[in-house]
Amino acid sequence: MNDWKRYLSTQGAVINDDQIHFHESPTDFQALLAEDGGIMSPLLHQGLISVTGPDAARFLQGQITSNALQLALGESTPGARCNAKGRMLASFVLFHAEDQHFLLQLHRSLVTPLINELTKYAVFFKVELTDVSDHYCLLGTAGKPVDKNSPTDTAYQYPLVDGRSILVIAAEKVPPVWKALRDALKPVGTELWQLMDIRSGLGHVEVDTVDLFIPQMLNFQAIGAISFKKGCYTGQEVVARMKYLGKLKRRMYRIRVPVSADRLLPGMPCYLQGQNQSVGNIVSTAHCDAERLEVLVVLTKEAADSDDLLIGSQQYPVVEKLSIPYKIL
Repeated sequence: MNDWKRYLSTQGAVINDDQIHFHESPTDFQALLAEDGGIMSPLLHQGLISVTGPDAARFLQGQITSNALQLALGESTPGARCNAKGRMLASFVLFHAEDQHFLLQLHRSLVTPLINELTKYAVFFKVELTDVSDHYCLLGTAGKPVDKNSPTDTAYQYPLVDGRSILVIAAEKVPPVWKALRDALKPVGTELWQLMDIRSGLGHVEVDTVDLFIPQMLNFQAIGAISFKKGCYTGQEVVARMKYLGKLKRRMYRIRVPVSADRLLPGMPCYLQGQNQSVGNIVSTAHCDAERLEVLVVLTKEAADSDDLLIGSQQYPVVEKLSIPYKIL
C-alpha cells in the first residue's frame, strides 16, 4: 500500500490516510460527471480478502447472503455477511476470479474483523482466507469502457451493478496499467467515487455501522445481493422471515441537505423534532457541490416523509428527497 501511495503521489495525488484527490473539489464534481470521457479512482479505502481452495464456493455459500455456487468465472455480485440476528457485519462485492479462487472487496477497516469471523468456520473446509489488500491495487473506472487490449489484461476486471467497473491490479504492475489508462480516463478522488455510490443507491457497511442494519434496510434485495433460493447461511432465518413474514420498518433513502458546521458521519443517529428515540442512521455522505451533501440514510417511513429531520444534533428543516435508480422490492 505504501508503494501504491508513493506512486500515486508522483501522479499528482493528494493523500490523507485512505482518502485521495487529484486537486478537484466539490465545485468540480458536476462537471466531471457530465464529461464525455471516463474517470478512474484509486480505491484506497477498500481492501481485498482472497478465498481459495477446493471448498471455497461451498464455504462461502454457507456464510454470505449471495449465491457463490452460481457465480460463474469472471462474474461478480454484491453481498453481505450477517450475524445470527441477521445484522450485517460486512458488505462486499464478491468476484469469482479463478477456479477455486474468490475475492471479496470491502471497506478496508473490515478486512481483519471479517477474516477473524469467517476463520471460526473455515476450519471445517479446505479453504484459505488471506488479506491481500497490500498485494493488489484497486482502481474504480466509470463512464468509458476500458480497452481490453491495453495492459489491463494483466489485471482482474469485474463490473458493479450500476455499470462501473473495478480493476484489481497486482501491485508491481500498477505503473504500466495506470499510464495506459490515463490517456483515456481522468483520475479523481475518493469523495467523487463515493458520490457515485450514493447516486446509484449502493450502501456499504463501515466500521461504525457494523451490526446496525439487516440487508433489506440497505435495499440489498433490490440489487441482487440476497439469494432467497439458496440454502442456509448465518442470519438467513431473519433475512428470509423479513421477506416472507415481516414488515420492514426502516429502509435506505437518498436525501440532500445543506453543508453544516457538524460533520455527518456513518452511523450517526437521526431523530424527529421533539422525539428522543432514533428513527434511523446515516449510511454514507459525500459533497455534491460546495454547499450541499448527498446522503444515504436508513429511516422509518415517518421520518422519510418528514420535512424536519435532526441528524445528530443538527436540525435540517429543508431535506430534499432524491430518487434511487432501482425499484424497491
